[in-house]
Amino acid sequence: MDQTNASRLSENVPRMYRVALRMVGDDDGAGEVVQEACVKALRAMGRFDGRSALSTWLHRITVNCAMDHLRRIERAGGRETSLDGDRAASLASAQPPPSATVDQRETIARMMAHIADLPDDCRCVFVLTQLDGYSYDDAARIAGQPRGTVASRVFRAKKLLLSQLSDSADSRVQA
Repeated sequence: MDQTNASRLSENVPRMYRVALRMVGDDDGAGEVVQEACVKALRAMGRFDGRSALSTWLHRITVNCAMDHLRRIERAGGRETSLDGDRAASLASAQPPPSATVDQRETIARMMAHIADLPDDCRCVFVLTQLDGYSYDDAARIAGQPRGTVASRVFRAKKLLLSQLSDSADSRVQA
């Protein structure tokens, strides 16, 4: 692999990490996913044909590695579906500014916990489109799914999140 390809790969690592972190829900798991994705990308770089952007190709590898990671955890005894406040807060790639209020930080942590509770297929495309800013077409290429499937899963994720937020708000009002 030449220096240019290694440099191009390293430029994408932070974004790959954010995708992995939002999908698997913890720093260690995200690090493992990115490491696996980088190894796979380096091995396959000669087969990259340029039909898509390098970042799209790398994110597809990252998403596939994250899904494999989640499946391994489930086979090994299940994964935690609910995150504590610290782990949920770590899912937010852009930490709130120091001036953010405690309420804002709690809201971000709650929202990230709700995102982590989404079914894997919905969480993947929701993260790609709503948090990382990919178009539905790009997310479809990354996830290896038809655009319509991506759109329906994003819709389902939003519907589930609205329901979770409504339930959460109702329980806070009653408390």
